[in-house]
Formats: sequence, C-alpha cells, structure tokens
Amino acid sequence: MATAKVPAISFPAQPSNLPPTITAELISKYAEISSLASGLEAQQKELRAELLKLYAAGAEQEETSPYLLNFVEQERRNVDWKNHALALAAKVFGVDGVAKWQAGAEQSAPVTPITSIRVKPNAVFAAGITPKKPAGSERRPQ
Repeated sequence: MATAKVPAISFPAQPSNLPPTITAELISKYAEISSLASGLEAQQKELRAELLKLYAAGAEQEETSPYLLNFVEQERRNVDWKNHALALAAKVFGVDGVAKWQAGAEQSAPVTPITSIRVKPNAVFAAGITPKKPAGSERRPQ
C-alpha cells in the first residue's frame, strides 16, 4: 500500500523573552492543507458511493491497476444506549426521578477541553491594509 510523504514543517527559532508568533506562513500552510483535505474527503465520499453502487450491480473489477478493492460484508447492530439507560433509570428511580438522575449524571461527567482550529478569512488582508506585525515576528539573524 502506497503512503503519501508529507514534508516536515520547520518552526523558526524565536527569542525566548517574547511571546511566540503564529506566522502567516504557518497559517497559510494550515489553511491550504485543511482545504485540500476537505476536498479530498468529499471526493472520496462521492467515489465510495459510486463504487458501492457498481458493486451492488455486480460489476467486476479490472485487474490492470496496482490496487484491487476488497468489499467486506459486515453486520452491525445500532443500540441506542441513551434510551436504554433512561428506561432503566425510570424503572429504578421512577418517572419523576429520571430528570434528576440524568442531570446528576451529566454534571458528574468529566470535562475534556478541546481546541478546534477553524480557518476564517482575514478581513484586514482582503481590504489590502498592511497590519502591524506582532513583536518578535521578524526573522532576525542569529
């Protein structure tokens, strides 16, 4: 199976007495890769649907490619555990106690902080205004 080679990203050294700067180069690289990944995922979903339709119609694979597709039939069961838990809570705590039990369960659940990165347009750049660079963003010879 072939794998894509992704070049390593080097981070320029910054003076330790200044806060680090996320450079325009890194932002642009992240935005470009995110866009490419989204586009490729959409293409993969479309192609997957087309391949499954062909497979269901009994299509045969050409054997002139370095790859072949292996269609594996599986069975899955989807269990709605939340509804089962609520039904069990109703049996244990009664219909009136379910809301109290649910609120307590939600409050006692551990919190996991997650940072999302979303790409958004830079209005200052689009307007053609030259913004002031953050301190320490200039590359200085060492």
